[in-house]
Amino acid sequence: MNRLLVTGVFLAVTGLTALNAFHHLQNLFADWNARMFAVAGYWILKTTIIAAFCFFVAVRDEPRRRSREPVAFLAFGVALTAIVLLRQPSGTESTTVVLIGDLVALASCVWLLAAVLALGRCFGMLPEARGLVTRGPYAIVRHPVYVGEFGTFAGFLVAAPTAWNLSCILAFCAAQAVRMRLEERALTREFPEYTEYAARTPLVVPRLRRYASRPLAESRVS
Repeated sequence: MNRLLVTGVFLAVTGLTALNAFHHLQNLFADWNARMFAVAGYWILKTTIIAAFCFFVAVRDEPRRRSREPVAFLAFGVALTAIVLLRQPSGTESTTVVLIGDLVALASCVWLLAAVLALGRCFGMLPEARGLVTRGPYAIVRHPVYVGEFGTFAGFLVAAPTAWNLSCILAFCAAQAVRMRLEERALTREFPEYTEYAARTPLVVPRLRRYASRPLAESRVS
């Protein structure tokens, strides 16, 4: 997908989301209370995620082989639309619930950004192999970016538990499941060593027993 086009789309979405975040920050400064703080935090987190994606799309490397599959473009469009359409907490949720959701989203966002930083210039929005990354979060699961996204969305749902947001999250998860399948196929095709990596590294759920039983001195460095 054209770099300028995708970057432009993300810039536009980042700008719109940032305007909403700024509006809620103004409300917070006008009426400083825990609920205003929680809602403003919700929008700041949402803006941070989209802005991070925008940056890494702009600096990514060229793929070895470009994706031309319509389903890949459709999955990308559904995922991005789902992020944009998430609605903020209404006045019915308790401030405590919104803050808990924000904390879940924040923790997931930290993991997500760590995964994106590990991926670096290999980051992409379509299933286009740019390089094989197995370090950092990628030594724990094969798709840590998606794990962070799912956790962040879960936090947003806790903060704003509506049928609309649940529908957005289900659509997002379905789209990302399609993208994972396509990425697995692309990486297996381009990197013969990916098969061995996939055999020892789970898809999205870490093997906790494996890490609990491993001595600290034997932690993997790659």
